[in-house]
Amino acid sequence: MNHEDAQEAEIDQDDQYLLFYVGGDIYAIRALSTSEIVEYSTITKVPLMPSFVKGVTNIRGNIVPVIDMLDRFNLGKTEVNNKTSIIVVNYKKNDETTIQLGIIIDEVYEVDDIDNDLIQDTPGFGTKIDKKFISRMGKYQGDYIAILDTQAILNIQELSRVVK
Repeated sequence: MNHEDAQEAEIDQDDQYLLFYVGGDIYAIRALSTSEIVEYSTITKVPLMPSFVKGVTNIRGNIVPVIDMLDRFNLGKTEVNNKTSIIVVNYKKNDETTIQLGIIIDEVYEVDDIDNDLIQDTPGFGTKIDKKFISRMGKYQGDYIAILDTQAILNIQELSRVVK
């Protein structure tokens, strides 16, 4: 692969998004921000955490904190079924170290490209979830879907806030 092909492949990967369902709606995150998708498994509760922090689970020998996306969006709690999955996301902390966090989703839809020309800024109104969780809106198969800001959703300061 020559330099030009490598650059083109890098651009193509940059346009790739993981699309998934949460609460009946399709959302997207950059595919490169994820490390893997695993089926839902036992989660050990951690006391005094916000309700959307479900606890921790063991994924390939690593203890990974797990967040319920539906609860994080204040839209209810995810009902676990045979399609429920955990997306393991790479989160960059302020000191630039990366940690892994899991997000519970209803179902994986697919990994696909969303062309940069079809991505727009988030409107100031009309979204079901808090605007701070949405980085942009992408047109996918004729509909606009929210491209989520994983850094905002998985904000460590908010996640680690002790509930009194």
